[in-house]
Amino acid sequence: MARRNGNRVMAGATKIINAAVCPFCACLCDDIVISLKNNEIEEIRNACRFGVEKFYSYRRPRLKYPRVEGRGGGYKEAISKAAEILNGANKPLIYGLSNSSYEAQRVALEIAKRRRGVLDISESICHNLLYAGLKKYPFYYALLDEIREKANVIVYWGSNPFISHPRHLSRYSVYPTGRYAMKGVTDRDIIVIDVVESEVKKRWLLQVKPGDDVRIADIITRLISGERVERWEEDIDVEIGIDTLKEIEDKLKRALYGVIFVGLGVLASENAGYTLEAILALVDALNKEGAKYVLFPMKGHYNVMGAVQLLMRETGYPFGLDFSRENIFEPGKTTVMDVIEDVDAALIVGADPVASFPGDKVKRLAEIPLIVIDPFETPTTSLASVVLPTAITGVEAEGIAYRMDGLPLKLDKIVNSEYPTDIEVLEGIYRSLK
Repeated sequence: MARRNGNRVMAGATKIINAAVCPFCACLCDDIVISLKNNEIEEIRNACRFGVEKFYSYRRPRLKYPRVEGRGGGYKEAISKAAEILNGANKPLIYGLSNSSYEAQRVALEIAKRRRGVLDISESICHNLLYAGLKKYPFYYALLDEIREKANVIVYWGSNPFISHPRHLSRYSVYPTGRYAMKGVTDRDIIVIDVVESEVKKRWLLQVKPGDDVRIADIITRLISGERVERWEEDIDVEIGIDTLKEIEDKLKRALYGVIFVGLGVLASENAGYTLEAILALVDALNKEGAKYVLFPMKGHYNVMGAVQLLMRETGYPFGLDFSRENIFEPGKTTVMDVIEDVDAALIVGADPVASFPGDKVKRLAEIPLIVIDPFETPTTSLASVVLPTAITGVEAEGIAYRMDGLPLKLDKIVNSEYPTDIEVLEGIYRSLK
């Protein structure tokens, strides 16, 4: 007879987890069903292809043991060496953490404070310009559950969730039924604005030229505000045309509730700052005209929002904190890209900057002692003075993560592991600091 134990149903030697949270991306899908037998995952249901790969990642080739200066060793020696490096540094960098639990992020923050170092996360690279735009315009925001229930006009701007967040459309935006979309996708208008063709083109694809997003957003804002077209018709892309933009403006204004999801196609574009300001101005204009609209940045790493929440609560700032300065937050002076020439050691947690940073920044990392905490071998571990393998959070270790809208969710430990958690390793380092 089956016995229910929490969210697990046990029948003989088989365990079924009915509501696991997927630790791949910031959607944190919480409806994953996993069948287990003898500490092995047998079946995964409801997850996207990336989620399946993440849950099965414990089977991938792993870092087998800690390394100190290229040779194998134990955790005690590696943690001691890591603390020695941090204690000897004048300004250490602590970077990464977007793939760590909230609890681990908290310990890393305390390490940065104690050593008067710099703490930064991927938010400073991917979404930093959004915060600058918020100084000029209000930020209309909502939980994904509210968007699913109410949004009948959905815009994906510079975002292709089929590639980055495959279940976003089926869980939170296009396909689910909701209060204002009782028939799901047939009750919603979907507009995609991008420089390339997208799979997300159910109703409308507005393909713009690179750099034209600012102009398009500005023209639609002017239309919403009632300005006459003739004054700036020369600004219109002849391939798009004013009639197309008027039709989009009409759809946006008629919404009962609308959302603009902004992706890296905007956030990481050449004119990202201007484009974000133009889109924020558009959302503000729509709300002032009586249409309820929210702007939603598409977060990538599964717990980047946890790090943002932690830093905002503890310091009032979202990223790029230099605890050696009186003014700890000053974009342009305190983010990883600003300080990398000044730091003299680095603790990298669950990130691979050698694979993602510009070449001159990587060259600088290669010149200083690196401590890397990661479950897997990466280009960054190959340069590290100390490497500390850890369990995979959400697969081999539990913890708290924050969904892209700021909702905290508990990640389960799915399979047992001999590896320590990132929390345990970071706490070991912290206890050894001066």
